[in-house]
Amino acid sequence: MNRFRSCLVRLPAFRAALLCLGFVVTGCATTTEEPSVEVLEMELQGEDEQATGAEPRPRPKPEDYPVAPFEGDSLYQLLVAEIAGYRSYYDIALEKYILAAEETRDPGVAARATRMALYLKNDDAALRAVKIWTEAEPDNLTAHRHAVDLLLRAGLPEEAIVHMEQVKNLGGSARFEVFAYQAASLPADKRLTLLAAIEEMSARHPEDGRLKFSKAILLQQEGLHAEALLIADEILASEEDVNVIILKITALNALGRKEQARTFLTTQVEAMPTNRRLGLFLARLLFEHGNPAGAQVQYEKVLEKAPNDGDVLFALALIAMQNENDAEAKRYLERMVRWNRRAGEAHYYLGSLAERNSDAIAALYHYRQVGNGYEYLPAQARIGSILVEDGLWDEAREHLSRARHRQPDKTQQLMLVEAELLADRGLESDVFEFLDSVIAEDPGNMELLYFRAMTGQRFGYLEILEADLRRIIEIDPDNADALNALGYTLADQTDRHEEAYSLITRALIIKPEEAAFLDSMGWVLYRLERLSEAIDYLQRAYQLFPNDEVAAHLGEVLWKDGQRSKAKKVWKKALELTPESPFLVDILKRISGK
Repeated sequence: MNRFRSCLVRLPAFRAALLCLGFVVTGCATTTEEPSVEVLEMELQGEDEQATGAEPRPRPKPEDYPVAPFEGDSLYQLLVAEIAGYRSYYDIALEKYILAAEETRDPGVAARATRMALYLKNDDAALRAVKIWTEAEPDNLTAHRHAVDLLLRAGLPEEAIVHMEQVKNLGGSARFEVFAYQAASLPADKRLTLLAAIEEMSARHPEDGRLKFSKAILLQQEGLHAEALLIADEILASEEDVNVIILKITALNALGRKEQARTFLTTQVEAMPTNRRLGLFLARLLFEHGNPAGAQVQYEKVLEKAPNDGDVLFALALIAMQNENDAEAKRYLERMVRWNRRAGEAHYYLGSLAERNSDAIAALYHYRQVGNGYEYLPAQARIGSILVEDGLWDEAREHLSRARHRQPDKTQQLMLVEAELLADRGLESDVFEFLDSVIAEDPGNMELLYFRAMTGQRFGYLEILEADLRRIIEIDPDNADALNALGYTLADQTDRHEEAYSLITRALIIKPEEAAFLDSMGWVLYRLERLSEAIDYLQRAYQLFPNDEVAAHLGEVLWKDGQRSKAKKVWKKALELTPESPFLVDILKRISGK
């Protein structure tokens, strides 16, 4: 089992204008040094622009200035802001506008401050300003729209939804579903708060379909699929909405009504044959339901209407590759490259096809065309591997070194790629020499330390593993992965079982439902001869993650506890899925004595 978190990126699998600022701005001039506020204030006191060597600039139009009467201090702040903005010193201008907005509570000043803050991508300042704007001008639709966006970005959906209701009341388009979709990433208590707010609004606006839809999304996120389905059917009785259709299908799937979901979606696709989204959804549904041939047919139908659709071409290529129809897959991938649709992914898989057909030159060509996307690191790893297989070790390492210079933001990942390449070839001294050198330059790098620890385990150097994991725990006492890795190793390879138990307990306090940690706890309890407790933990781990290593552990403990028929059932089921598993092979050899 992957109890030790991988440090390397995984290879892709088949399965998966400037806003109006209120003053005249002719360009985004960049200066090496901003003037002090005092310098700008001198300009207000009559300093001549020409005296500083500055070029004369067009004057702001009179209507660009606030027209409301202001007190002296506030007016002074505004004029300093105008000059700062006029001279492209936007940070100073923003500071003064925010101060003026807070002092005057004037909607025009607050609006100007909001827009400038948005232009400067200063969300904190924009939120301060827009709150003043909406309070000072509660009937301004634009102000409430800005408030919604800013509050959502700040993670405050409960406040944002109040402004969304104002948008609705003012005649704007109120997309309440935005809140519902974003709620998926919120803590459970915030989701429930948002659900209550949506329900209250629905009572005030019973005719609003978007509010109903938002409620259905939130219910679905809480696992209340039957309730969500009822709302979806209610909405669809009066209007056709693709989002609601998809929600209904998702609910039906979650309720185990897969045939009904497929039939309903097929009917909708027939009724709306030009709807790309529904067509793609049906194709994906067919694939997920174990019907790749049906999925292929549906993807091809979508492709007829959109022959350069990169998503469809890619899906068809992956299906062809899964069916080992390399020629067909290649045709789809080459079309993606020709149309420049997801070209990086296309080149990566063209490289994979070339490798599969023993064409190293073509593979290297395609891997080198992969851009700076998800496939970049796997492509570099494959280039290194191909060069190594041809005996070109120096060239492989030089390639990875150049890649690090070209992509400094990926330096660490590329180091790990190189280390993995060395380790996979059994070059023990080379891999440790390399890891020692890069860690010496960055001794607190926990990713590199973790990788060296796992490399130590790989080559049987327990002292390296223990030293590096303890260093990680020293840096980060709550690093659950390091605590578990050290605990499991001590339980499995030493007699320091009480220490192992303590470490794994700490890991489980941090991540109580992590399958690997539960498996580790079961294993150390087995070592401590606490069999019934061990079985409980291992069964929980197996339910969460029924892989071959957990199955081997669970079966062994059951066997030791005298529950031999149960043990055999666990092993038999696991062997059907992973007949070559080294964990299962080992335990079966040990109990048979062969």
